[in-house]
Amino acid sequence: MGVGEMWWNVFASKACQFLRALGSVMVLIVLGLVGLTYYTTVSLVYGPLAGTDTNDGRFATAVLVIYHVLILMVLWSYFACVLTEPGKVPDGWTPPQEDEEAALGKSNSEKLRRFCRKCSAWKPERCHHCSVCGRCVLKMDHHCVWVANCVGAYNYKFFLLFLLYTFVATVFDAVVLLGPFVDFFRDLEASSHGYSGGGHGGGGGGGGRDNASGGFVEVNDELNGGQQAGRGGGMAAVFVTFVLDVAFAASLLGFIIMHANLNLSNMTTIEMYEKKKTLPWRYNVGAWKNFEEVFGKNPWLWFLPYHSTDQLRRLLDISRLSGGTYPEMQSDGLDPAGEPTRAGDSPRGMPPGNTCAKCI
Repeated sequence: MGVGEMWWNVFASKACQFLRALGSVMVLIVLGLVGLTYYTTVSLVYGPLAGTDTNDGRFATAVLVIYHVLILMVLWSYFACVLTEPGKVPDGWTPPQEDEEAALGKSNSEKLRRFCRKCSAWKPERCHHCSVCGRCVLKMDHHCVWVANCVGAYNYKFFLLFLLYTFVATVFDAVVLLGPFVDFFRDLEASSHGYSGGGHGGGGGGGGRDNASGGFVEVNDELNGGQQAGRGGGMAAVFVTFVLDVAFAASLLGFIIMHANLNLSNMTTIEMYEKKKTLPWRYNVGAWKNFEEVFGKNPWLWFLPYHSTDQLRRLLDISRLSGGTYPEMQSDGLDPAGEPTRAGDSPRGMPPGNTCAKCI
């Protein structure tokens, strides 16, 4: 091993340790950002107006109901992605025999017999080793510091839903905060001319809200004894929250488009960089079946961060595309001699009513 390679390995090891430690911090940052939007939207702007028998009150109540539903789905999807095992390789998994000449034209992720020297174990087709997590992950997409976890076969759906619900929530929050955001600049303009006083009325961004930001300002004035500093702090919170909402919505839109294309092509982020070596992409069996492979066949569960028992079995089965076997296959309800499940198919070798060990 050369000196350059040795130093690169040391640097890579330290970088992985840093990313591993950063994961817990990123979880706290995500929760902090959610807390900021909640404080601004609920406590400062719309909470004081909700429940009153006015148009503003009814509009504020509707905003709060929708906001809480979106935040619930964001947090549910987020923690499902954080806490779910992304794709553990079954213990004792063994690949089938493969013709060496046939393997020459395949990318690394497509080869049937691949041995991970770091894990000292065989790894299935489409499986990759994560240096941050220190293990191999089935159908690994990438390691995400925002969720402090790898994104793989079992939590990829949850990751996509987290992106989707966060995008919808940030867009919705930006829209309902547009009026108070405009009032922030009106307040600055009034201050520069030596004016003072209460609210300026709605900024027109509330869709039926005439004085939501004005109500917020009055409540804030009362809580702070009418002091200008208290009102200015509240308006600053509105400004920061609105800017963060727009920034995250813009960045998430690009990720959603990219991952939607990858999902419908049955491809991971890692495989995207290997695709040019193996055209056409052998795992692409059509957009609909590719979608069902990740989200399942039950439409009632498509938008919930949850896998049915049948979908968990299917995910376990499609992870052995190369036809490999492992000692616990029969107890998991899989037929060692049967063909593996393809995208969107029902799991093979499943006796009716049988429950696999992975699903208990």
